[in-house]
Amino acid sequence: MTDAQTIASRFIDALNDRDFDALARLVDEDVALDSVTGQRTVGVEPLRASVMTYLRHFDETYGDIVLMRDNFGQRIAADLTARGTYRETLEGFPAASGQSYSIPSVFVIEIEDQSITRISHYRNMRAFERELAG
Repeated sequence: MTDAQTIASRFIDALNDRDFDALARLVDEDVALDSVTGQRTVGVEPLRASVMTYLRHFDETYGDIVLMRDNFGQRIAADLTARGTYRETLEGFPAASGQSYSIPSVFVIEIEDQSITRISHYRNMRAFERELAG
């Protein structure tokens, strides 16, 4: 049996590697994603589309990862640093011109029966927008 921290680590690795097939194998077919932009998607294919769209705008990788789990081993918090380049303007954000950024972020990952059932992505959006605005 794989522990929740290993599953969460594999999820972040799949994001960093842009390995959407590996990502799909880690999640439940009805996975819910609450994205940093405030959108909720449900299902593997909507998750894939949402992540691909986000990464098209923000070429982002995650490092400095610290994983924490609840006492039941069902929720993992990943405190990390998102580093990226803002490549394509996203509605509601400043204009993209290749700005580089580095900002603290958090993923909360819920796991049931060895599959990720929910992913919530958080960061201080005001600080993020300030960094993008230069």
